[in-house]
Amino acid sequence: MTFDETLHVYSFLPGLSDARMLVISDMEEPFVPLSPETLCVDVQAPNVRAQMQQLLTQTLPYLFSEAASDDSAGNAALKVATSLLGLRGGGHVIMFHATLPNRGLGALRNRDDIRLYGTPEEPSLWAPQQPAFFEDMAVDVIAKGVAVSCFLAPMTGTYIDVASLSVLPRRTGGDICFYPSFDLSRDGEKLHYDIARTAAQSAVYSVVFKLRVSRGLSVDSVYATWEPDVVDRSSFQISRLSNDATVDFVMSHTERMEGAKNWYAQAACLYTDVHGRRLIRVHTLTLPVTTSLSNIFRYTEIDTVTNLLIKQAALAQISGAGRFKEHLQKACVDMMHSYRINCASTTAAGQLILPESLKLLPLYVGSILKMPAFRQGSDVRADERVACLVRLLGLPIALTGPLVYPRVLPLAKGGQMPERVGLPTHVGENVHLPSTVACSVDRFATDGMYLIDNGVSMHLYLMAEMSPEFLWKTFEVGTLLEVPAAFSRLEVGKGSGEAEDYSTRLLRVIQQIRSDRGRQPWIPFTVIVPGTPQEPKLLSLLCEDRLAGELNYVDFLCHIHKLVQHKLD
Repeated sequence: MTFDETLHVYSFLPGLSDARMLVISDMEEPFVPLSPETLCVDVQAPNVRAQMQQLLTQTLPYLFSEAASDDSAGNAALKVATSLLGLRGGGHVIMFHATLPNRGLGALRNRDDIRLYGTPEEPSLWAPQQPAFFEDMAVDVIAKGVAVSCFLAPMTGTYIDVASLSVLPRRTGGDICFYPSFDLSRDGEKLHYDIARTAAQSAVYSVVFKLRVSRGLSVDSVYATWEPDVVDRSSFQISRLSNDATVDFVMSHTERMEGAKNWYAQAACLYTDVHGRRLIRVHTLTLPVTTSLSNIFRYTEIDTVTNLLIKQAALAQISGAGRFKEHLQKACVDMMHSYRINCASTTAAGQLILPESLKLLPLYVGSILKMPAFRQGSDVRADERVACLVRLLGLPIALTGPLVYPRVLPLAKGGQMPERVGLPTHVGENVHLPSTVACSVDRFATDGMYLIDNGVSMHLYLMAEMSPEFLWKTFEVGTLLEVPAAFSRLEVGKGSGEAEDYSTRLLRVIQQIRSDRGRQPWIPFTVIVPGTPQEPKLLSLLCEDRLAGELNYVDFLCHIHKLVQHKLD
């Protein structure tokens, strides 16, 4: 299906060389024009595949090569698509938007107002428009087992209302992929891999999930990308659950667990697979019970604690509850205070005592406050903020550390690459990576080249005093401004072990990082040089520095120390 100010539905009939296009012009009461059996076909069938290839490669590019209007009936098209799959028994709708759906059923208006940024009225931009329309749609699609994913790729300066268009994906378990200021040369590769992952990844449908726990504990809250149709806090129902989905359950004590040696949790998931079979999967976990606070702190997992704190803050922010900053600081102070009075030595009065397992917690909390989702000011637009908040609500444990504290890998200094960096380790296809440096611009040499990796993107940052000889040897250009375009022409050389083959060594480092996160979504790569519009966004990733009114790491650590000391007094 395609749409502009009208809706176009394509049917694939035997004996034809081209797909047949039906136009629906009534966007206030759109309807499914043909039976599901006619519109829902097997694209692997030879006659259908030939028509589909003809449609995608020739017909559609010709029809929409010169779009005469910016009007979009996207939500009317969404209504027809979900109704069609509902008649079919459920499925997955993948929507693509480049402009705001401003026409017909569920039309949205451009409400972005930079004057509201940083004011008490800003959360109104994060609430969805047309709440009745989206709520009715959500109830209907969940009942029918239909999920919705959205790909949002607005041009520079275009408002697309991520807050509204993300409602159905969040309610149904779909994906939300946002590409601000979309540029095909920069974002095309990422878009390609995201579409492939969403369409082909393992997923189940019409899911009913239940978490059961031992007596004495209960599920207090649940955090996930989606807004589940909650039966109770330990159960939810959702249209789609993919292998990228992450959900956090928070348990609380309801009674004393005297004499218990083990604690049990059992997750039961009832679902329909892609073959239409109704199945159930059960996982049971056993954990030892302890009454020792020292053991609790000894075995605490910092990434799990940080993951939960991020999601609590993101949910408070996106719901407009506010005070997330105070909650994060209070959680950090409470943990440090509890350790200080219950586990630490009494001879260390006046010092900030950090448990070994949580020694990075103040650093991580200070970094969270500087993320685009939480930063104050007008440099983060409403669409980008909501997209970041939604992504944080579904953040997996594996990406928590690098997203909160990006890795900074020095790849060049003084016109030379570090010894062995990018050369084979002779263990599989691995190569040597450099030792990381602190995530602060103060650690950057003025003639250095650095790779910043935060788990969801990679950036190659070339400093202003890079030597022309190194630029020519690596990129075959003479100036910094030529590097971004030259990078796309680099190829891994045949003699990968040659010490002077800097371009090959650089590419192999990038490949190594992507290979290490093979199960995660594709990591895009950009080259950034000083003086370009991308530089401030890159510098905002350096979380040990002062940013947007937030303290640098040392000052924030001193601030936490004072709060802990005040609580002790």
